Amino acid sequence: MSDKSILILCSAIAFVILAASVTLAILFCQRKLKRFVRILGAGVFFMLIALIYPAYAINGAPLSFGVAILQGMQAMFMQMDPTSIFEMLNGVEVGFIGSYKVFLLILCICGPLFTLGITLSFFLDKFTRLFYRLRSLFQASFLFSEINERTLCVAEDIASKHKRALIVFAVRVKMDDIDAESLDRIKEIGASIINEDIVDIKHSLKHERNYYLLGADGSTNLDAGLRLYQKYNEKQSKNVNMWLYTREDISEVIFDHLYETFNVRLINEESLIARQLVTDYPLYNAVQDGKLSVLLVGGGRIGLEILRWATECSCLSNVEAEFTVIDKDADKAKATFEQTSPELSKHWKFEFLKADITSVSFRNTLLKIKPTYVVVALGEQNRNIQTALYVRRVYGITDGFPHIHALVDHERIKDEILPNLRISNWYYDAEKRTHKSELICDLEIKVFGSYEETYSDLRIDASYPNCLAVAVNATNCGINELNEQHTKVLLFNLYNQVMFYKNLSDGFAVSVPYKLQMMGLKLCEDGEGDISLLESRLPKHIDLLREQENRRYEAFMRGNGWTDMPVSEIRKDIDLYKSGALGDKLRKRNARLDNTNVKELEELTGRKFKQEDERAIRNLPTIIRLANELYGKKYSVREI
Repeated sequence: MSDKSILILCSAIAFVILAASVTLAILFCQRKLKRFVRILGAGVFFMLIALIYPAYAINGAPLSFGVAILQGMQAMFMQMDPTSIFEMLNGVEVGFIGSYKVFLLILCICGPLFTLGITLSFFLDKFTRLFYRLRSLFQASFLFSEINERTLCVAEDIASKHKRALIVFAVRVKMDDIDAESLDRIKEIGASIINEDIVDIKHSLKHERNYYLLGADGSTNLDAGLRLYQKYNEKQSKNVNMWLYTREDISEVIFDHLYETFNVRLINEESLIARQLVTDYPLYNAVQDGKLSVLLVGGGRIGLEILRWATECSCLSNVEAEFTVIDKDADKAKATFEQTSPELSKHWKFEFLKADITSVSFRNTLLKIKPTYVVVALGEQNRNIQTALYVRRVYGITDGFPHIHALVDHERIKDEILPNLRISNWYYDAEKRTHKSELICDLEIKVFGSYEETYSDLRIDASYPNCLAVAVNATNCGINELNEQHTKVLLFNLYNQVMFYKNLSDGFAVSVPYKLQMMGLKLCEDGEGDISLLESRLPKHIDLLREQENRRYEAFMRGNGWTDMPVSEIRKDIDLYKSGALGDKLRKRNARLDNTNVKELEELTGRKFKQEDERAIRNLPTIIRLANELYGKKYSVREI
């Protein structure tokens, strides 16, 4: 083969390699820099081999392919002067020899760069761990066990509140398996990814270490949580905090026992969503002619949790409440509800109706009831919106009723869809030759439960309702103000210690606006912190609020599975119950659920329950004042 033919053939091969590597990089490496660098790096290497080989073949050097590869590797690492190769090629006369030399020079420059990039890409995780160890010596860190919508929303919320926050995703997955959108969001907040088990991440405990175990599998989260407990328990560090997403009661039982040495916050997503719903869209606004009729479409986990919170918030003065659940498998939903809340249905009005939202039976079922507050929670965002619209068309809008709420996944729905949910009449203007519209009504579908909304307030001090709950717990413990002894950190840790009291405080905190509404008052974020109106009006409504609180407490306890405990069992072990306990935690039984035996219990235990109940109500001004200090923004109590 002639020298010219060799040069042309190798040039063609190099061109094919270039086209193939660029095509592969475009097709398979979208937004994945590591893979992009590796494919182009391999392409540069093989193009160098193809373009350097003719120089040795033409000048009679050994023609073995191995020697050519060796020479190519030498060139890539700049161990050979490219100009010597140019001199070897000067004797060949082809029209593109100038372009050939320029392209070869570019490859000789790019070769080492791509080689360095490929090398660093393989050791990137090692460098990331080293940088984390160094930065963790000087600041607190936030570590996530998985990359999903929950963890990304929490991380974005942390990044928005703390500039240059040390955020790390410790995940046992390959970078190439992480979707491009998630990688972009992680990069935008300046977070790092370490391919290691979150429990094995090393750092000192000089600063706070916040662990977020928010994977979809509660068992996996629990396993990681227990291993973290074993790792840090002996160190007795107050700088270790853990958030653990779980649906199993076993997690609550385990960490309820371990709370003294470990700060664990169990995350019940369904409860967070339900709590947010009844806070943002209070049920008292849906009372019509002294009646509150709640319709729940969808009897899944979230739906039944909403039902429990709605029951608790339905305890209003002179209001008759009823609840209806429509589900494709109503019998199963009813059985699940009665298993987890065995006596709630005995004291409140519940009805479970079977209907498929895709059949005519759904419309027929809707026409049998007249709800004032509707919640659609079927599990899938688009289906929830579509069903909510269908419910609105069936019932129409009469003085704003019924109030309709749909469960969604993302906050952007409020901007993309809700503003356009309107009915207009169209008509043709013959004079101007154009169509015009006249607005008839806004369909008024309210959305709730987005990941952004649910997990942006995961930090306790991120929302006022959370600070209200901390204040409720503090006043129950006899703490009425912040001072050097009772600091914010102490109150937050105290709130998180026992899950039962945390849930109890949450329930009371949610009920605060409901209690104010019964007095004709409301909370306003005006920065003044004026609660004088509440203090003056409260004594007149003590009895009314005490009755409401007793009823709400009963709904809370029965909704969480507690049942009545006979007074006869109190008599058997009276010394135990004089100490303050009025229930059997193991079997979830409590003697105060039935208000008909209050006098008998007072005689047996020597306690004055009426005074204790009133004390909780009289604490309302203190709770709001303390929550204002914890939140940093002052709310006032004003007339509705």
